[in-house]
Amino acid sequence: MNAPLASTARLHPELLLQILDVPLSFHRCLVPISGSVTAALLLSQAICNAQGADPALDGWFSKSQDEWGEETGLTRWEQATARRLLREAGFLEEQRLGMPAKLWFRVRPERVWQALQERAGALAPR
Repeated sequence: MNAPLASTARLHPELLLQILDVPLSFHRCLVPISGSVTAALLLSQAICNAQGADPALDGWFSKSQDEWGEETGLTRWEQATARRLLREAGFLEEQRLGMPAKLWFRVRPERVWQALQERAGALAPR
């Protein structure tokens, strides 16, 4: 490797920490039941958001496309596909409310639990 190039390619520790930011984790067990890694990632984040939601809202929370993107790194199109998969599976409910309209979401934990149990039953030895 060229010596001058090697010295200019080094990152300062402070910059590296800014670049790395917060790691993104998701529940791996949600991949086979949700249909994709992106849907599992979005569902994992939705579960975290629902846990922090106001109890008076019955599990509903509002999240914009930009907020989903900030939290997950998913593009608009990845979000749309993931949301569609989650709605079709019955894991996520959506409603548009207010003026101006905001999109509200609610995780259906009973449906997620049912799908996980079905998956575990299908994998159990007979």
